[in-house]
Amino acid sequence: FFTYHVLMRGGDGTSMWGGVSARAMSPPCQVRASAIAQDADQNYDYASNSVILHLDVGDEVFIKLDGGKVHGGNTNKYSTFSGFIIYPD
Repeated sequence: FFTYHVLMRGGDGTSMWGGVSARAMSPPCQVRASAIAQDADQNYDYASNSVILHLDVGDEVFIKLDGGKVHGGNTNKYSTFSGFIIYPD
């Protein structure tokens, strides 16, 4: 089980996309969950999502964010990414 919350600040209709991707040993990297935040008034906004994945040894899971945005603010780090094993095979 993986969950993430990404803080962004943009303004002027700026949007931010964040996605949970899984890279298996053989198939290419695939986006498994995504979220978008849109900020129209120079304030902060969150993008959040969760996903349950079946993984094998050697698989990687990571968050990919689009560039050009402030992720987390100046000194405040409010973006999180967490993963938990629900049950092992």
